[in-house]
Amino acid sequence: MADDIDRPDDSAAPRHASDIAEETSATGQRVKGAIKEEVGDAIDDEEMEEKGARENAAGQDRQRKNDGV
Repeated sequence: MADDIDRPDDSAAPRHASDIAEETSATGQRVKGAIKEEVGDAIDDEEMEEKGARENAAGQDRQRKNDGV
């Protein structure tokens, strides 16, 4: 089953062997986190806002660690 490994959305662990795939995935994680952060702020949902901030930061961390791009 695909869910054998627990990888929360705010994890900074690499997810792909390919540098380009990792960069693309990390960018998606950042965008998704930024959107959650803004929506959480707009609807006054602190939990969503904080989760989005963690996802965004994790995506940035993954991009810093990836030297493919």
